[in-house]
Amino acid sequence: MQRIHLFELEDLPRLPAAIRDGITDFLEFAVRVPDLYRPVAPRLERALEESGASTILDLCAGGGGPWMRMLDQLGPVRAGAVRVLVSDLYPNRSALARLRELAGARVEVVERSVSAMAVPRDLDGFRTLFSAFHHFRPREARAILADAVEQGRGIAVFESTQRHPLLLLYMLFTPLLVLLATPFIRPFRWSRLFWTYLIPAIPLAVMFDGIVSCLRTYSVAELDTLTRGLDREGYRWERGVARLGPLPVGVTYLIGLPGR
Repeated sequence: MQRIHLFELEDLPRLPAAIRDGITDFLEFAVRVPDLYRPVAPRLERALEESGASTILDLCAGGGGPWMRMLDQLGPVRAGAVRVLVSDLYPNRSALARLRELAGARVEVVERSVSAMAVPRDLDGFRTLFSAFHHFRPREARAILADAVEQGRGIAVFESTQRHPLLLLYMLFTPLLVLLATPFIRPFRWSRLFWTYLIPAIPLAVMFDGIVSCLRTYSVAELDTLTRGLDREGYRWERGVARLGPLPVGVTYLIGLPGR
């Protein structure tokens, strides 16, 4: 299946914040409850140890992504040797503040808007992107990787979507999942109830964006193409798919590390 780069509603600057936050709140819930990114935690932990980084800079964090689970799955973070900075172009401030409150000193929220395309020089650390790399066109995606190489930073990209018929079929059922999950999603928002049950903008947006995300997700072969030539001074890349149990799908990953 060829990659198709359509737009996602979440990317639109004029999308009402209440709907955008409702989308990212559900996505955090949908990642956290089944612990989707557990299969790649050992790879990220090994990359952190090899890089010697004392900080993770999480880009495009949305509502917090997998961090409520992953904070305890990464040994250096659990031990307090590595702290996590979470950032986003459109920060879901209440969700990220709740993550900060629950995680304590291990997490710091970057309050200002941060673009993965223009990472401020004062934000140092090993860069991560969860469920976000597909938002960028090939030229933009390569620029993100090239900047990490140029700055000598480690970077890890993880995607739980794929261009697979099983995942496209799953996305058709996400409106029902949003309706069932909404009462259990925190932080509580009256706006989420309004845009879910009275006007079902959030369930329909989650389905639409989910389908588009699958169609935009890079394959392992395409990730290999994006990294060609980005090996300055021994910078090295690892890529593949970590399977989710017996399912024929998994988490696609790309990890880049500066040369020793």
